[in-house]
Amino acid sequence: MGAYHGASALAGAVSAAAFVLCWINKRRPGKTAAFAVKVMLIASVLEVTLFNLPVYRFCMSDRTEMRFSADRFSAARGVKYRPDEEDILITGDSSVEFTLEGVNCEVGTVYADISFGPETKGAMMYIDAKDETQTSVYRVDVAEQKIVVGRKGSHYADLQLSGKVSDLRIRLVPINGGEISLKALAVNVQPPMEISWLRFILIVILSCFIRSAAEGVLRQGCDKQKKLCSALAACITLTACITAFIVTDYKLGDRKWSEILKQTEGDQMSQELVEAFEHGSTRLLEEPSEELLSADDPYDRRLRESEGIDIKWDHVYYKGHYYSYYGTAPVILVFMPYHLLTGYFLPHEAAVLLFALIGMIGLTFAYMSMVRRFFPDTPAGIVLAGLAVIQTVSGIWFSIGRPLFYETAISAGFAFLTWAFYFMITSGALGGGSISLKRTAAASLLFGGAVLARPTLVLYCLCAALFMAVSARKCRDRRTLYLICAFAPMAVLGLFQMWYNHDRFGSHFEFGIQYSLTINDFTRTQFHWQLSLVALYNYLFNTPVFTPVYPIVSTRFQFMDVGGFFYEDYDSTMNTSGLFFLALPMFAYFFSGKALRKLPYRKDRFRAALTVGLPCVAVPLIIIASVWESGYAVRYMADFAWQSLLGAFAVIFWLYSKTDDQYTKRCIRIFMCVSLVWTLFAAGVQDINQMLRFTEDHWEHPEIAYDVEHFFAFWK
Repeated sequence: MGAYHGASALAGAVSAAAFVLCWINKRRPGKTAAFAVKVMLIASVLEVTLFNLPVYRFCMSDRTEMRFSADRFSAARGVKYRPDEEDILITGDSSVEFTLEGVNCEVGTVYADISFGPETKGAMMYIDAKDETQTSVYRVDVAEQKIVVGRKGSHYADLQLSGKVSDLRIRLVPINGGEISLKALAVNVQPPMEISWLRFILIVILSCFIRSAAEGVLRQGCDKQKKLCSALAACITLTACITAFIVTDYKLGDRKWSEILKQTEGDQMSQELVEAFEHGSTRLLEEPSEELLSADDPYDRRLRESEGIDIKWDHVYYKGHYYSYYGTAPVILVFMPYHLLTGYFLPHEAAVLLFALIGMIGLTFAYMSMVRRFFPDTPAGIVLAGLAVIQTVSGIWFSIGRPLFYETAISAGFAFLTWAFYFMITSGALGGGSISLKRTAAASLLFGGAVLARPTLVLYCLCAALFMAVSARKCRDRRTLYLICAFAPMAVLGLFQMWYNHDRFGSHFEFGIQYSLTINDFTRTQFHWQLSLVALYNYLFNTPVFTPVYPIVSTRFQFMDVGGFFYEDYDSTMNTSGLFFLALPMFAYFFSGKALRKLPYRKDRFRAALTVGLPCVAVPLIIIASVWESGYAVRYMADFAWQSLLGAFAVIFWLYSKTDDQYTKRCIRIFMCVSLVWTLFAAGVQDINQMLRFTEDHWEHPEIAYDVEHFFAFWK
């Protein structure tokens, strides 16, 4: 009965939770508690039945359990048997084969009693079999099983063979060249029941949320449910922040925070720029090699590699010196102060996490302030569903999953820009109402900081400057003071950036990326609009592919048969689906014309189209199109994904507020609930697969791959 201990724990937890909810319901009667109890009952029944179907095969039949200890295979060829440990050691990429002859019974499972070396995360088990339908030769690879550390159920391979099995042939291979030791092999061992608490909790929470949004208290407007809406928004944001920390901490593996925070070495951003700035230099201190200095064309990657020229990858090389084109804000605000205070170099894991947490909180503030200022009557349910969607599809998860200096720059820009949007929305510069000088100055400063973190974001800064300039007419009595608050902070930071550019490259507007030693010679690349079309399709419209096994949801990059060089960063970060298929609310843009017609005057329509269209449509499209030169990388989605979604939600919430038809309103509520579930599935799974990878060249987290697969594949 030990195989069913998970079901017992679940039953106990559900009973306790139901008791508490019923006790609360007696004191404060309502429909939510009763519905939650019913959902927990249904979810728990599904968990111990449908989602654990293979367990019940052994309840319905009488199969003979057989165990084959390691010493039985000690004489086999290529086997390293250890008598003292009574096991067989398998190391490296070698494949060891074991033959179980004379089984002569029906086989439902094959169990491998395996232990793992200190650096080994798993092994692959491949099974060949002879059954009554094919007795002369083996059926090859009738089963394939990932066996991973910490997952007891992964040691059992489920078989669906015909009649009695005469022989089995089993091959074991350590994942990623590790070390495993085999104690025994067995057939027809009862597999344990695996309870997914995450699946159970998601079913309960999503069901209760959808019901409340459709029929309950969350159907009321945000203005009428301010406290509840704010509390649930805080819970969603806190969940995102905790998840970011858990992922970062999990990826550290055996390393401890106390260790990684004492780095004596760093990279281009965390060390080289820090040391350069501390010495008062805008160029990096390390000098290029003699081979690079004398190279005929130092920017030609293949020529460098063929001649064996030693370079610093993705550094800027200009007139005999190394530079960095990455923004100065993270260095000046975080990396350099940390080094001056502690003497150590801050690791990118900590920097990316810090900026991501700041940005996630800022994104919630920006989104909720937009709702409260412009769409206060929008039902709390669809507002909170939108918040969960935008936090899932913000794009920052791809930086959390691979914290290098590339991602540090992006996450820093994300942190600055989300708070800049928040202060811009609440400053009064957009829409009616009075102007707040403090918030205007804060928005200006943060937009300028975003450019110093990531120059690509300068387009959002220009949009903000335009909106601030137009809003100057609202400050007749203090227009001069307003203009100072609106433009002085970003102007000062802009002048600093221009000086920094000129000191390095002799031009106020040259950031240096064209001189980088990287995938291509950017000094000679030519623009072709077809390459921008490749980027637009993949970032916006590339469709997901669904499979019943890991990775469950994936996307294949589409080159669209365009002749030419377009870089795809698959080896480092894989691909993801287009934004329209990660977040279904993006399709609201197709109804933007209808939304504009809800405004009575042409002037109002133009102002609304400009307010939403520039930062949420035009700028993201320009940013996407501009990657034709540097190529496709999923981390870039933080530059335009959440911004585009803000505009899409503005269209949806505006249409809802201007629609009197109750059926249409109900359809919008249902659509937002469906979008939430879809995003958590399509985008959430791809986020997990991206952050905790298990694919070619990155066999890093087989345990997560196992969990993702068994979250959905209930028949295994």
